[in-house]
Parts: sequence; structure tokens; C-alpha cells
Amino acid sequence: MKNKKIIPIFFTFDGYYVLAACVAFYTLLKNASKEYNYKLYIVHTTLKKSHMHRINKIISYFSNAEVVFKDASKYDTAWKRLEYKSHFSKEIFYKLTAAEMFPEYERILFSDVDVIFTGDISSSFFLFPDDKFYYAGVRPILENTNLGRYKEKFTLEEIETISHNEVSAGYMLINLKYLREDGKQKDLMNFFHQNINRIILPEQDCIALCCTPYIQFMDYKYGISPFHFYENPQIVKFNSNNLIFANREEAERIYERALNEVVQLHYIGQNKPWNSPFVLKYKEWLKSCRDAGLLLYYLRMQPLFLMQRLKRYSLKRFLCKLKKKIYG
Repeated sequence: MKNKKIIPIFFTFDGYYVLAACVAFYTLLKNASKEYNYKLYIVHTTLKKSHMHRINKIISYFSNAEVVFKDASKYDTAWKRLEYKSHFSKEIFYKLTAAEMFPEYERILFSDVDVIFTGDISSSFFLFPDDKFYYAGVRPILENTNLGRYKEKFTLEEIETISHNEVSAGYMLINLKYLREDGKQKDLMNFFHQNINRIILPEQDCIALCCTPYIQFMDYKYGISPFHFYENPQIVKFNSNNLIFANREEAERIYERALNEVVQLHYIGQNKPWNSPFVLKYKEWLKSCRDAGLLLYYLRMQPLFLMQRLKRYSLKRFLCKLKKKIYG
């Protein structure tokens, strides 16, 4: 780990996502430039020693990487005091408190772990070197169908701000230096506390409403989801709030280029490739799982994943869906 610039990146997840995280870490480091060292921080409160051992084993395959487990238990008290939070996970909290958690850095990357990486992330760490920004992320490519849900709880001005400045929270570059200098973390946390009963996409809403105009937009290749590959660029409805999509021909070109140069493939939604073989791009994830030497662990975890699914569905409904998938 000597004599190379360190690129820090942090993740936050619980024991249910350890398999997914291991696959994500393996693909990240396999595709990352060897010119840099990578320091992976895992912000957590519940990971077991067995989880850490498995993650350490994956990281040990790469001489230019190390992992640090960061206990975030001190935030539990603040989280438990919040009302109306049952539909959010406390991991959301950590994305808004990065400036405090990582005082040793001026900037840091963040990624979800329900992903695989198919390209090099290193250049994303150095984006916008001369610009002031707090967060940088990927804007929605397609028309945002969620905005209608905001009408009852948000003002027209707030909706306008969100629609023009929202970024995905699945992959972000966070400028810790400016967040600290401007005391912006306090603003984010105050807004989160005061509006938890109305925010819909918590990180995105907080960032858009508290950090505009200091938000930057990353290339779409850092936030492609499997369903994007099945949309027809010639008829798809692009995000009308994004000026670069004003020209239809240019929008189609940008879309197709992003699909050809994917860096992060993000499996959004409740169904994931490790708990359902019917998820789009399942085979790509399974191949990455096998390449990482995790196939046996994947098979061993299936009873747990099945139980998680059954918590959301009645057994009858689950079997009906399975039958429909198999027999059409």
C-alpha cells in the first residue's frame, strides 16, 4: 500500500448484504486501476466477526487494497430518537454524516453494495477538481415517475429544486472539505430530523434541498441499472429536466454510450440477483459471484434469503409468482 495515492470509498450495510458486498468488492478491485491504492471503509453496527473474516478474505486477493470496519454505534441513539422512520434504514443516516465520520479526508466515494462493477472507478474520485460542490452523483436518465408523490407534501418550489438537482445515492463523490467548511452537515441533519415524516427518497431529497446549487452530476456510466438495457433508446422518455437531453438525437447517443461503458451496474428494487434468479442481468451477477469464489456461500445463504422474501410475500403469493415465472 506504499507510494501510491489512496482512494477512499465507504459502504454501509448489515449482515444480510455481506454476500452482495463481497461480490461488489471483488468486482470493484478487479476492475480498478492498479495506479492507486484503495481503502474500503465499512460503516456498520451489527456485522459479526464471521462477516468481517469473509470480507477480509476477499480484500486479501488484492495487494493494493485494505478494508477498515468502522463502528457507527454512536449514531444509534440519535437514530432511535427519530419518529416516522420505520420505512427507512439507519444506513441512510451515515451518508449524510460522512464529513464527521471521515475527518482525515477532503473527499471520499460512496457506493451501495447491491451492485457489480464492470469498469474502473478511479477517475470518478478526481472529478470536478476546481469546482465547489458538496455531493456529486448520477442524475436520473429516464423521466422521473416519482415526482407525483411529492405534490401533497412539498411546495412547488421544492419539487422544482428536487426535479432539477436530484442524484442517485447509489454512487456518489462527497466533498468532505466543503461540507465541513460550510457546516453543511448540520443543515443536512436538521433537515432530515425535521422532515423525516415527509421525505420520500431520503438522501436524494435532503441533498437536493440542502445542497443546491453545489451539486455536480457524474457520467451516467456510474449509475446504470439492468432495466436500462431493455429500454428502446428511440422511444424511451428521457428526463426532461436534464438539458443535455433536450436534443433527442444527442440523448440517444449519450444513453447508448453509457450502456457500452458501464462502470457500476446497480440492481435497484426489492428483488436482488442473490435472492431471485428472475432478476434482469442475474447471470452477470452470478458469474461475478463465481469468479469471487463465493458460489458455495451463495448456496448456503439461500434459506435466509428465502425467509426474507417470505416476510414480504405470503407463501401462496410467492408460489404463484414463481409458477408464473416458470410456466408463463
